[in-house]
Amino acid sequence: MNDIPPEVDPRVERSRRVILEATLDELGEIGYGAMTIESVARRAGVGKATIYRHWQGKLDLLSDALETLKRPIPPPTEGSARERIVALLEALVEALGESRWSKCMPALIDAAARDETVQRFHHQFVGARRKIMVDLLVEGIAAGELPADLDPVLTSEVLAGPIFYRRLMTGEPFGRSVARQIVDLVLPTPIS
Repeated sequence: MNDIPPEVDPRVERSRRVILEATLDELGEIGYGAMTIESVARRAGVGKATIYRHWQGKLDLLSDALETLKRPIPPPTEGSARERIVALLEALVEALGESRWSKCMPALIDAAARDETVQRFHHQFVGARRKIMVDLLVEGIAAGELPADLDPVLTSEVLAGPIFYRRLMTGEPFGRSVARQIVDLVLPTPIS
């Protein structure tokens, strides 16, 4: 039995990368509704058949393209629960700055509001990433660093909410220091 994976043809890998990049560019520029396999193929300089050889359809293609952008942020392991939460929010601020992911996000949210299949995908995609913050809050509660009655899911939404609000609603710039300000506003200061 051969457990060695077959070698990937560099040309195939290059085509996949170009197609995924074209998908993200299309999403960010024209939105999910206007994006088609044909428009992605045209932008990537490949035939539709090349895309269908690797992906079943538009949502499958989008899923892979987004995974190239938004790799899960590893949860910080050093420091108090509060410090690790600040570090995680700082990483979120960085990810939502001027990036390709940030440019695609409004189109994905719009598509999720209009298409039930995209909505399910979006909720799953976001839920997997939100779990990191929820887990940190649960650890802080278990360690006695955070109040026992703190709702970790709601608190994770309150912590990340201002960052998404600024990015999507106001366009105001923000730096990493906003992460600590948010944590100080939301999480009770430990009593010494």
